[in-house]
Amino acid sequence: MNSTIYLIRHSTTSGNVGDWYYGALDVPLVPEGIEKLEKLKDEGIYPSPEDADIYTSGMLRTEQTLETIYGKVPHRVIEEFREYNFGIFEGKTYEELVEMPEFPLFHNDTTNDYVIPEGESRNIFEKRVLLGWNKLLGFHRLKELSHRHSGLDAISIVICHGGVIDRIMHSIFGTEDDLRYQWTPDTGRGYAIEFVNSDPVSYKAL
Repeated sequence: MNSTIYLIRHSTTSGNVGDWYYGALDVPLVPEGIEKLEKLKDEGIYPSPEDADIYTSGMLRTEQTLETIYGKVPHRVIEEFREYNFGIFEGKTYEELVEMPEFPLFHNDTTNDYVIPEGESRNIFEKRVLLGWNKLLGFHRLKELSHRHSGLDAISIVICHGGVIDRIMHSIFGTEDDLRYQWTPDTGRGYAIEFVNSDPVSYKAL
């Protein structure tokens, strides 16, 4: 039995195109984001949904990404996998943010404890994401148990966000020297994490 969790980032949104700082804003995919997914789907980079457990963060861009790739399929929502909440910085560009007195407090924060007004700190975000990851691991291990004697592969597919994927991958495969967002995949892409005896042992980029 093969055991794999796929982490897939949503496709391109207006926030990506506009180069905004955004996470909590529930923005939709843009037409080129839909086209990108259709192209990647034709290239065969996505796993089959057959007998897979599928998850999203519940945000519009992840739901639209899911529907574009797989159609309307049953899935669960893991709210801990929602993207970082930039609070009062949401929807603004870097050029706009440098005019705000709060931005240097965030930008120069080396402790990751600075809480953006109306948002969250990087440490709070990471703890939230890893809570969601542990929840997902519990679901996936049940999948492994149910398939142990059937010969079927245990497959979980998660469609979420760049920052979320970055923190998960860093927690498993990263080092202290990793830069934040080093593990963030391009929109529409992600990672396949292979498990042996319920432990993650390797990955490949999609």
